[in-house]
Amino acid sequence: MDGPTTGDAKPLNPQIDAALKSGVRQAREQYERQGRDLTDSVAAWVGEATGRTGLADGVLRAAAGPAGARLPGTDAVLQLPDDTARILRSGATDTARVSHSSHAPPRSVDVTQNLADGSVLRVRRPTSEAWRTDAENIATAFQAVRGLQSLREELDRAFWLPFLGLYAVSVLAALLVAGGLARGLLVPVRRLVQATQEVGAGNWDVCVPVTGRDEITRLSEQFNDMILRLGAQSRRQADLESLAKWRQTAGAMVHEVRNPLGPMKSTAEQLSLCYKGEDREFAGFLDRTPRALIEQIESLKSVVKRFQDFSRPVDPVFAPLDLNALVTDAGALLRDLRVEADLAPDLGTIHADGLALRQVLMNLAHNAQTATAGRERSCLRLATRAAGESVVLEVEDNGPGIAVSDRARVFEPYQSRTAGGLGLGLALVKGIVLAHGGSIRVVDDRLGNACFQVELPRNP
Repeated sequence: MDGPTTGDAKPLNPQIDAALKSGVRQAREQYERQGRDLTDSVAAWVGEATGRTGLADGVLRAAAGPAGARLPGTDAVLQLPDDTARILRSGATDTARVSHSSHAPPRSVDVTQNLADGSVLRVRRPTSEAWRTDAENIATAFQAVRGLQSLREELDRAFWLPFLGLYAVSVLAALLVAGGLARGLLVPVRRLVQATQEVGAGNWDVCVPVTGRDEITRLSEQFNDMILRLGAQSRRQADLESLAKWRQTAGAMVHEVRNPLGPMKSTAEQLSLCYKGEDREFAGFLDRTPRALIEQIESLKSVVKRFQDFSRPVDPVFAPLDLNALVTDAGALLRDLRVEADLAPDLGTIHADGLALRQVLMNLAHNAQTATAGRERSCLRLATRAAGESVVLEVEDNGPGIAVSDRARVFEPYQSRTAGGLGLGLALVKGIVLAHGGSIRVVDDRLGNACFQVELPRNP
């Protein structure tokens, strides 16, 4: 992709020019990072497959065996010293660029690994779909800016001639027309500049008004779409980093607490055996005390187990899943709540981990049971609906609801709203949803109760 200016042309606006150049730089850095990652993976595989020899016969044997499944990329060709080629893997990667634009980003990264005997291993991997989409958006924005630059140059040439004329009426008319066109161009450009400044300050919720059908309108549409995607990625990355820190803290806590529990239990079990005297009252005390200690130690082990489960990263096993069927089965297991199902009939299937999503449903249902305890008619509403390339699952109860001021922290660990709770249930739920590439939030429902809204991509 090229920059937003051509030759010695004056930038349309320095701030817009700088923002687009920054986008190009980041796109190139991400592409180079994908290339480095593939290079490291190929080198590691070759080293593992051939040991210290780095010879073609070792690569061929490894590719034909179990290690071939770990060969990075979707296409791999081994060029032997005699100029013959051996195809190790063929994924039919489409390396063609998008036909409607000469500035479309590459659809793959290619890596060449030279072997010790003169053979050459060439590996290809498709680039990230999200990266290609963002890069194409930036390239489209570049084209729009170039079009605006050309339009401005044409306007400059068109309006300089009346200024050189001899008639005052012509000069006045030219000034009026130029003023009207300038206002029509500068107002939306200023909006873009202001929006770019807000994004630079960390505001990902900015949106530029879109009116008309000119190049500025197309640029505004692409800008809004790009900011929407980047904002979602930024928030998801922040959530993942925060969750990783909490898991690290929980793991350290498990390590520090679990180690002494075994010796403590062993000591408590042997405590009553240490007394050889004849004082029956003291002997009875020594018999009761270890049992009480062991019960507390087992309770503490249960708490440590929950922290240990939370500290482990979620690794979903994706497979086609009927979300409506999963919701129906989970609802049938809830005996203490009246369950109302509002399932979209045309939802279709998604790719997800059924066991993990069942845990999400049961944790949210448990929260609903706790929130509605003591009410005469405890009710839980389970709903699904399609949302473009995603599906939405809503879990709503008729409890007291969650205050708006508490919603930002409700998914953080140790934020339990019930006595004796550890506050790990919703944190585990959010970890599973993030691992599926989705999002979860608390929204207002029709009755002002608690409604958890989970959005999942059909194909993470």
